[in-house]
Amino acid sequence: MNYRYCYLLLSVLMLTTSLLSAQEEKTPSDEELMGWFRNARFGMFIHFGASTSEDFLEEGLNKTERYEKSVKNFNPVDFDAKEWVRIAKDAGMKYIVFTTKHHDGFCKWDSKLTEWDVIDATPFKRDIVGELAAACKEAGIELGFYYSIADWYHPEYDTTYSNRKGFHFNPNPDADITKYMDFMYGQIKELCENYQPKLFWFDGSAGFRNKNRKRLLGQQEMMDLLNSYGVISNSRLGDDDTLKYVNYLSMGDNMTPAGNIGADFESAQTMNDNWHFKKGDDNWKSAKTMLGKLIDIAGNGGNYLLNVGPNSKGVIPKESQTRLKIMGEWLQKNGNAIYGTTAGPYPYEFNWGSMTQRNKGENTTLYLNVVDWPKNGIFKLFGLNNSIENASLLANGKSLSYDAKFNAAAGANVISIDVPKTAPDPNVSVIALKIKGALIMDQAFLQQQDGKVILDAFRATIHDKEFVPNKTLRPLDQRIFTVPKKGKGIMPTRGMTVGLNEVGQALSWDFRMLKPGKYKVVVLSSVKEHDKWKTDGSMRVTVAGQSVESKLKEDKRWNNERMATEMKSVVSILGNIEIKTLGMQTLSLEVTSGFTDFTPNIINVQLIPIDN
Repeated sequence: MNYRYCYLLLSVLMLTTSLLSAQEEKTPSDEELMGWFRNARFGMFIHFGASTSEDFLEEGLNKTERYEKSVKNFNPVDFDAKEWVRIAKDAGMKYIVFTTKHHDGFCKWDSKLTEWDVIDATPFKRDIVGELAAACKEAGIELGFYYSIADWYHPEYDTTYSNRKGFHFNPNPDADITKYMDFMYGQIKELCENYQPKLFWFDGSAGFRNKNRKRLLGQQEMMDLLNSYGVISNSRLGDDDTLKYVNYLSMGDNMTPAGNIGADFESAQTMNDNWHFKKGDDNWKSAKTMLGKLIDIAGNGGNYLLNVGPNSKGVIPKESQTRLKIMGEWLQKNGNAIYGTTAGPYPYEFNWGSMTQRNKGENTTLYLNVVDWPKNGIFKLFGLNNSIENASLLANGKSLSYDAKFNAAAGANVISIDVPKTAPDPNVSVIALKIKGALIMDQAFLQQQDGKVILDAFRATIHDKEFVPNKTLRPLDQRIFTVPKKGKGIMPTRGMTVGLNEVGQALSWDFRMLKPGKYKVVVLSSVKEHDKWKTDGSMRVTVAGQSVESKLKEDKRWNNERMATEMKSVVSILGNIEIKTLGMQTLSLEVTSGFTDFTPNIINVQLIPIDN
């Protein structure tokens, strides 16, 4: 009896070990999952569905009626998956993310789990997802799926979990959210098995932010499911910004980080003001602006997911196509500065452009992606501590002469590159530097080529009103996007800002000066587009033995292209200072008079040359 029991136990253990080994073999490695994503750098987001229909704009209908009529009449007769893919490929995009199901619950594939789909509920009766998957496979473009966790149509989606203040087409008082979760998991599996995507772009999980509700999402179970199919996920699966479960970070809508945040990330942005097509939205970004975003995001180690919104006929607007064509032509000449590169060696922002790098064996190529081309014919690069073997223009291979000198007073190398006085490219010109070995660059904040000093609040050392045990001094150490203030101390959210409002709170930075002079002291803060600026508090900046102090009044408001949707930047001038000594300096920003019902969210502090 004992012998047979031991034999049975041994058999069970051997079987368990075998199954675990098989599971380990099936689980893809990080490189297998993320390698293509890190190499791609540029993708197309496509928002397309019921809200693109002319019926959606019909007056006299409530929201539910608009969606239901739009789906009933959904008939994009000119939809051509191969044409969409051709436009993406010609633009230099390496992957597409398509809205399989938005918040309205309308599915653009033949789902066996609902009749609220393109086959059963519309006159179109074609599997859009299936046709797009086939076209991507033929063209060698990777495919990802946007999938909204919120569902305003499904009868088991409890309105208390809605991402729009309890909105639902037909609220069900007896809704069981666990049944909806079974439905959602079933659809995810259906999409993976039928269309073999490489990425899931989750959205609409605002109703699950409570930690008890978040458990319903089953983040670990979802990632186990996706990774078993070789699929990666963004961080909007339960706002997992710490990357505990998911593969990469999603920035806020239309948001670009100011510097390398030290993690795989993606920035999804629109070409105009809307994600879905909207007639009359002519606020188009220029190709130059979008190329600037591409090099900025790639320079910080991320991917740029640029959105198009096909019209109700299924056609990508000509305004989008024209701009994408320009971007594609640029990438044909300069793609080596983008695809397969890693973040540049300087962790903060440049106001002239960005850096990317490519490592091959013992050699490194450093790409200087220049938007603000020097008019005097000399491009200066500060703080690079490597010898350069060759400098050239990437687009045509033309060699450039250069010299390198050590500025002893500033304590930094200065590389001067002779360049044409007219920018070789009207949008972004790229200088390629061949360097032996790994790049070594000064990691202090450096004065910019035009004399400005830009000190990012997200990289500041935080000084709280009182000591907070076990609290990090730098927000970046938390590997979380943003740190506005909530209650006591500094707590993380999404704006890449730091909130200060109480006397005694302060930020400080160390930075390197390379040019003496007189400077205007400017504080840049974020504010919602239509919010009024309240100025009942004061701040003081101290640097080089001098201080300037003023109320934080609004001197100017402008559209900061790095900020998320509906956010603007407020410029507050504190005064003027003079810095005579080169080398390392320390600057502090402190609250000297408290803000009663308003917390300024600081983006950065800038020193701007008065003669600039």
